[in-house]
Amino acid sequence: MWPDKNITYEVLVGQDKRWIIDSTYRAKPEAMTRAQALLETNQHDAVRVTREEDNSGEEIVFQKECAKKAEKPITISPIDKAAVCSGMDDFCAFEARKTVGRLLRNYLDEQAITALELLHDHRHIRQLTLRETLSNQAVHRIASIQARALGEDSKARNDLLYKLVRQFTERARDTEDTGKYLTILKNKGLAAALDGIRQAFAPRFRVFFTGAVLAAYVGQAREWKNKLLLVIELLDKKTDAEALAHIDEICAEIVDGAEAVKDLLGPQPDLISALRIIAQLSAGRYRSGKPDATLLDRFNAVMARHRMPATQGVLLERVERAVSGTQPLTRESDETDKTAFTSLLENLIDFGGLVGGGRVSEAVTRRARMVLKTGDDDLSSEEGIASILKLLPNRAVKIGYLLDLSQSEFGAKHRMDVLKSLLAVVEKISSMTGLLPKGSSRQDFVRAVNDLRQRLGSGALGEEAGALISKKLDRLFGDKDKQGKKSLETPVKKAAERGKPAAKTIDQRVCRAGNVIFQEGDPGDEAFFITSGEVEISLKSGDRDIIIATVGRGDIIGEMALIDDQPRMATAKALTDTTLSIIPQEAFKKRLGRLAEEDRIIHRLLEIFVDRLRNQARNL
Repeated sequence: MWPDKNITYEVLVGQDKRWIIDSTYRAKPEAMTRAQALLETNQHDAVRVTREEDNSGEEIVFQKECAKKAEKPITISPIDKAAVCSGMDDFCAFEARKTVGRLLRNYLDEQAITALELLHDHRHIRQLTLRETLSNQAVHRIASIQARALGEDSKARNDLLYKLVRQFTERARDTEDTGKYLTILKNKGLAAALDGIRQAFAPRFRVFFTGAVLAAYVGQAREWKNKLLLVIELLDKKTDAEALAHIDEICAEIVDGAEAVKDLLGPQPDLISALRIIAQLSAGRYRSGKPDATLLDRFNAVMARHRMPATQGVLLERVERAVSGTQPLTRESDETDKTAFTSLLENLIDFGGLVGGGRVSEAVTRRARMVLKTGDDDLSSEEGIASILKLLPNRAVKIGYLLDLSQSEFGAKHRMDVLKSLLAVVEKISSMTGLLPKGSSRQDFVRAVNDLRQRLGSGALGEEAGALISKKLDRLFGDKDKQGKKSLETPVKKAAERGKPAAKTIDQRVCRAGNVIFQEGDPGDEAFFITSGEVEISLKSGDRDIIIATVGRGDIIGEMALIDDQPRMATAKALTDTTLSIIPQEAFKKRLGRLAEEDRIIHRLLEIFVDRLRNQARNL
């Protein structure tokens, strides 16, 4: 029986100057037993027990520091992927900085610096090279990964990296003073600083010097949360697409570190609590409920207001890694883990699928097989997919989830289970209410349609082994057409994987900002792959134009008219100067015909899905 008074005892552990709740008890002996056990593990800085009676406040009844942990030497972190660096500017690129950040995470946390600061400040580079063992380990590890990926000799790749490191170090030492442009950055914003750099420096020096100015700006703060605040403050000043891309990458680089995320989130009682907040932040949906804006509130506002794909990507990678693992989501029972998993899934739902695409869809499916089982054995792949579908709110989300899952490793392995589920869901859609719940707004509908259209029709699904839906779509553009011109998707991806620019293989069109690419109702004889710029997609509803999406580099537009020979269902307008690669109807139809010969089920699914989407759009 519980005591008459409402008394609770909390056991907390001290970690990196924070107190984190470990567990809660109603009896003091149980709390003290847990505290003693934690002390003996010697895995924390200190252990504390507090007593709280009703609303009278906390009283510390026990606190003791753990024996000082032995200092461990700083080592590289295990990574199995690395951006390919073939030249000086490759070192400055975001993917290379992300590689360095993950490889040297322990060192960067010790120094409280980002990879951006390390690579652009000669003092930081020099300090790292003085730790010869660590710096040599880092170079050898990256060289090994790159050599394996490129099929090169590891020694030759190792020699190249050392040569590039020496050149990069010399450039960092000899770079001009950043003070003038740092002042412009602080007073007028990043767009103004970039404009000044463009006018003052030759193209071959701009990339590095821009990084040096940004490194100096972020380096003003020593704590991760203050670095993040500095980055957020850049968005209070005038910005443009180029400036926003830089800000997004710096923000992503900061929150890619575990210590920075701890600073951002603050103490959390368990893994699921942290993951829920991260999922909410990735979509700009977090609400603290506090009267004064916290760092979390400000960060969330940025994610809600701006397109931040790099930042969203690293946040969702963190969710994906945690969900894919086996660590319990809570500190309690299996039943509590089920409830926690369901609540996390709710925070990952978007209008037409799950945020995070294939990797998140795969991660939640794998976790569902473990936590939603009723006996001792994990659910089968088919049962795991079915259990997720039961938790999703409508068919739009279910279809998007299955389309994303189809391009994952899990989807490749369990192709028929995914395809069978997808066909079953699509066949049930016969009206607007079959896609979204009755009473959904028009805006919700067009957003859901657009989400699904992009998952089905763009290159975002990627190439995966096996004849899945996403691969089938990619293969429409995968071979040479009659003129011997290579398609857009495969060479672009392979060249990107090699770290080299793709050769121009198809016709291109340049549209200036404000130009209409195609109008709703026009005949459609071409689709377009966006190689640079941003495009607004809108739909007529009465006498109003409803903006349903803003798409950018890597997206495909106009493909639906080529699938069913119907007029354009929307209008596309260039928001910025935009370069488009043209996909001719003849080549598209050839690939579509081959798809019909190879897999009639998927070809029919494609036709049904496009027809249903058009019918829904006509009802707006």
